[in-house]
Amino acid sequence: MNDKGVLSEVYRRPGFLLKRCNQVSAAIFIKLCRDFSMTPSQYGVLCALHDFPDVDQIALGRLIGQDRSTVGLVIRLLAERGLIERSVNENDKRRMRLKLSKAGQRFLVDITPAAKQAQDAVLGGLSKKKQELLLDLLEEFLRGHDAVISPEEIMAGSLAASDFNPGAPSGKAGVRRAARK
Repeated sequence: MNDKGVLSEVYRRPGFLLKRCNQVSAAIFIKLCRDFSMTPSQYGVLCALHDFPDVDQIALGRLIGQDRSTVGLVIRLLAERGLIERSVNENDKRRMRLKLSKAGQRFLVDITPAAKQAQDAVLGGLSKKKQELLLDLLEEFLRGHDAVISPEEIMAGSLAASDFNPGAPSGKAGVRRAARK
């Protein structure tokens, strides 16, 4: 134990710092996007469905780094608001295909400036050079833990439902392991 106490050691732990950064980032997003009643997770789903229409819930969760139950809740809430549409997957009746509704497409256009403002505010306490450095370090951290999300590999893997391994990480190794099974 150091002179400052055990709690000060907790404050310097990477997991604690990353969690606090996420809390601050989410609070800024919610504040700046309050007129839209949208969370960062919900916004992430809308963005993913914009780029990957007709994706299934499992692939969607992997695309945004969320577990099945969280994604299921977000999907339900967005569907209740009329922002996404669900349809039965003809290849696997147990899976639903998801896409933005017309209202969801308009909503995404409307919220994007506020979301960009939130992103700028999150990084606003840092110089431009340090903003880039922070983002580079976070990406390097994820690469070092094989946790970078690869949309191309996720989408290639989502074509074969039997290849999905719910315990696998979102990174390349998890996709490769799932594909070998």
